[in-house]
Amino acid sequence: MSTIAYIVLWLALAVAALDRRYAARWSRRVAAGMIGCAWGMWAILLVRRALDAGHWPLSTRYEFALCWVWSTLAIYFLLEADRQRAIGWATVVAALLIATYALTRPASERAMTPLPPILRSVWLQLHVLTTVMGYAVLGVAAAAALAALSVGRQSSPEEHQATEIVERTMERMVALGLPWLTAAILTGAIWAEHAWGRYWGWDPKETWSLVTWLWYLLILHIAPLPRWRGRPLAWLVLAGYGLILFTFMGVPWLVRTVRLESLHGF
Repeated sequence: MSTIAYIVLWLALAVAALDRRYAARWSRRVAAGMIGCAWGMWAILLVRRALDAGHWPLSTRYEFALCWVWSTLAIYFLLEADRQRAIGWATVVAALLIATYALTRPASERAMTPLPPILRSVWLQLHVLTTVMGYAVLGVAAAAALAALSVGRQSSPEEHQATEIVERTMERMVALGLPWLTAAILTGAIWAEHAWGRYWGWDPKETWSLVTWLWYLLILHIAPLPRWRGRPLAWLVLAGYGLILFTFMGVPWLVRTVRLESLHGF
């Protein structure tokens, strides 16, 4: 079902491309309906995995990525309802990036396995859930940054106003995403103390999560400054999403390649 949803999402993006070329309103509606179908299929898949496994579908990198995609597409519908379509379609592209990563996971990661008692902690579940939400919201911030960079400063008043709306949405998404990252770090620290007897151990994952958190905190602090508004801030937001992707995808690869010590499974 995940593969079918993935294909439907790609087809939706192709149908949406007709909207610009032919200005056909039906293509946008059909594409939104297809995205809704893909979102629904991923929801069914996640619920089935939760029921079959007996725990939230957040125990592997594969399940985490699927929840990330599902959450990102949920935010897409909010943007579509708010008529922020430029950000909406950039959000779909961000979701496709994560979905591609999920579907290329080996069978060992996609298999459902029983959780040991230490991983059944409510603090761990909250840690992973808040991380998913933070990543999804900040992914939308990156989509808004991409839309702002692609549009640029236009000459007409209408286009200039549209660009300002995109930039405001980008800043609001960062302001909304940072508390989720904060909650993820705090709940992770509490669970680490229960599981390993310490709140913080400078694990590679912990270190890069802190770097990412500090980066977005910096963005929030400099966002009001006139010299950083617009394109400079958009580049910083994109760089922040690059840190998120590296923390999620790059750090596990680095741990395996360099053989670093890490207590994180993903």
